[in-house]
Amino acid sequence: MSEAKFKPSTVWTEGVEHLDEKVRKSEKALLDRDEVVKCIEERARMFQGWRPDVFIEKLWSQRYTISGHYRHHYDWSTSTSTSGRISSFMVYVEANCTGGGTNFPRLKKPEDETWCRFVECGKEEEREGVTFKPVGGNAVFWENMKADGTGYPESWHAGLPVKSGVKIGLNIWSWYQEGLRPEGI
Repeated sequence: MSEAKFKPSTVWTEGVEHLDEKVRKSEKALLDRDEVVKCIEERARMFQGWRPDVFIEKLWSQRYTISGHYRHHYDWSTSTSTSGRISSFMVYVEANCTGGGTNFPRLKKPEDETWCRFVECGKEEEREGVTFKPVGGNAVFWENMKADGTGYPESWHAGLPVKSGVKIGLNIWSWYQEGLRPEGI
């Protein structure tokens, strides 16, 4: 769906879009809104309880090769309290790699070893917080914003560097704008 469309990923600083591989090194591809993408959007909305004023942003695929990363950041902006990215999904489409986890340094590591199937565990994991393993077919979901429009500090996260291989992810961002409703709702 996205192979021929990948281009270098950008970052935004003070309203200006630019390349900065120190912050973000990956490639991105905007997905066409075909029937498959519409189905993914519908499932993402359904997962969140069909809030009537939630939009799903256009879907982007991300490709990370060796040393590909995205430094710690928030998916929400402080520019407005009446709209914003209220939630995020990071879907691991392909994860034939080592490294490349999604790290949330402000979350408490789970003590139950059952979680070790999904998150980095053990004494060798010295990183702060929780690092979700990139496993093809798995996804991580988190809420970015509280009901009062402020962001959750715990949503500070990073795409850790890929050590070998390739990781392909799908970003699904849910957007809220006060007073607006998506078509068909």
